[in-house]
Amino acid sequence: MRKLLLTGCGLVLALYLLPVFWPSEEAEPFTVPSAAATGAAAAPAGDYTTVTVEIDGTPTELPLEEYVAGVVAAEIPNDFPEQALRAQAVAARTYAVYKLSRGRPDAHPSADLCDDYHHCAAYRDIAVETASGSDLSRVQRAVEDTAGEILTYDGQPIAAVFHCVSGPRTESAADVWGEDIPYLQSAVSPGGSAYERYEDAVTVTADDFRAAVAEAFPSADVSGAPDTWFKASVRSAAGGVITVELGGVTVEGTAVRELFGLQSTNFTLTTTADSITFHTIGYGHGVGLSQYGAKYMAEQGADYAAILSHYYPGTALAQL
Repeated sequence: MRKLLLTGCGLVLALYLLPVFWPSEEAEPFTVPSAAATGAAAAPAGDYTTVTVEIDGTPTELPLEEYVAGVVAAEIPNDFPEQALRAQAVAARTYAVYKLSRGRPDAHPSADLCDDYHHCAAYRDIAVETASGSDLSRVQRAVEDTAGEILTYDGQPIAAVFHCVSGPRTESAADVWGEDIPYLQSAVSPGGSAYERYEDAVTVTADDFRAAVAEAFPSADVSGAPDTWFKASVRSAAGGVITVELGGVTVEGTAVRELFGLQSTNFTLTTTADSITFHTIGYGHGVGLSQYGAKYMAEQGADYAAILSHYYPGTALAQL
């Protein structure tokens, strides 16, 4: 998930070519879903009162709720609506419990979780931030108001991934990571344009592009003009590039995004004789909860249970 801004938007992971175009279809009508049922699901067994988190490389034991507050503080703007903050708190807690249930990974065998957004989630020390003058009372209240609540599917904690802002729809896990997960499907997600960099652009010179591609994809032939580099591509229903032919080699959209520091895989491009510009929509991998989508839903009157039900369909809230 995305370690963004110690100021917050956000957090774990468009070349429609021939022809290149901007998405033009309107999003389907948005309605606030009914709230998810609470108290109906059985909580997973296990002791989840404390977690060991690798912070700046050092394993540190923390109460689960303190860790969740630190994640929420790092991952979403403090001034978002109360219900959006609550939804983020439940998602962060759920993701932590999900990781705990799977055992410690090779990446940090001495800790259950880490503060690296590439692997787990961003984290801010609430006590340190508060002592330095930051007012994170709204974050702390959202965590307290949802204490112990997680999302489950078939009685198990879910991989409650989240991101800053999607395009008009979120991505499915199958299209981004190749695994079809029932509760991580593409969903309508309005309100993204409230994010100031909802539409962004990255320009790369032809020489820099060739150098980067030569190192990452040595079999790709990018000796010609920029407008010949990309050919056939496959997009998801949400607009993200799944794969694209680059210099005769099929590469994943996620690899292109990482290589050139793009905000998302939902990108199109324009070229000149000596440069290429990627135009992106959204920020993040696009799967699961959209933080700006949650903001929009909360502003329309949805509570956190309804927000979670919308972005993680088929799940139920359970109490640890």
